[in-house]
Amino acid sequence: MSGAEHHKSKKAGYDLVLVPRDDAGLSKSVRFAPWQIYLTFGGSVVVIVAAVLALLVYTPVGVLIPLENPTLVNRYSKDLVSLNQRMTVLMEQLLELREYNVKLRTALGEKVVATDSGVAVVGSPRNEKPDGKQADSRERTSPDITRAEPLRGTLPSAAIAAMMQENRQVVFPAVMPAEGYLTRGFDSSQRHYGLDIAGSTGSLVRASADGFVVFAGWTSNDGNEIILSHPGGFLTFYKHNQSLLVPSNAAVKRGEPIALLGSSGETSSGPHVHFEVWKDGVPIDPAGVILNLNF
Repeated sequence: MSGAEHHKSKKAGYDLVLVPRDDAGLSKSVRFAPWQIYLTFGGSVVVIVAAVLALLVYTPVGVLIPLENPTLVNRYSKDLVSLNQRMTVLMEQLLELREYNVKLRTALGEKVVATDSGVAVVGSPRNEKPDGKQADSRERTSPDITRAEPLRGTLPSAAIAAMMQENRQVVFPAVMPAEGYLTRGFDSSQRHYGLDIAGSTGSLVRASADGFVVFAGWTSNDGNEIILSHPGGFLTFYKHNQSLLVPSNAAVKRGEPIALLGSSGETSSGPHVHFEVWKDGVPIDPAGVILNLNF
């Protein structure tokens, strides 16, 4: 074998010569095989790519350099749609609660004004006469036994038909809330918005229809009072009770005992229950929605 052939048979390599500036005699030579060069170069590329990816994923740099990811875009789009739907539902519920709050405050006799930020209470003129003076509390709700009449009668069929046509879900016509005698009827001109039913102290006061207790507590004028909310925008009020049998937020059925009849509150002068019915924030004559006045 010739010298040239022997030289070709040797594997090619690369020498790295390190020569100090001050002393060339101390130079060093390091030999690298081709595979070592390729391995070093490839490893360097991998390290650099990994470092760049880490910067994009784990540091704020990724925010500055937006990279579109179809999977993430699809997921975030669905999340946004879901949040939008939830916001719409919450807004509708908020508006319903706000409207209900206005109706309830109106039913309680307060003048309210709906504003963008909520409900503003202007005043409570329910116990005032048109000239601004306080109405005679006894004149408004105290029973007059001398004029008492037994509770008899039925709801006109036309009224029942009209009511059920308006809202088939409504639980009215109602039943009388207590046994006794009618001592005073509905008279909006005298600001007497319900019926006064005189009875025995401690006798049962019952829910006139299926509903939900939105208030059960004490008020200075009306004593122990219960307010029920019913489907169809109805509210019923039961005032001057001796004691209450159901708490707020309770669901009650028609005819279920909710209180004991009494004479509590500053505007009562004898044992009776003052019963009111409101529809969409407006007081109506309870006699128009009572199915049978003989409870």
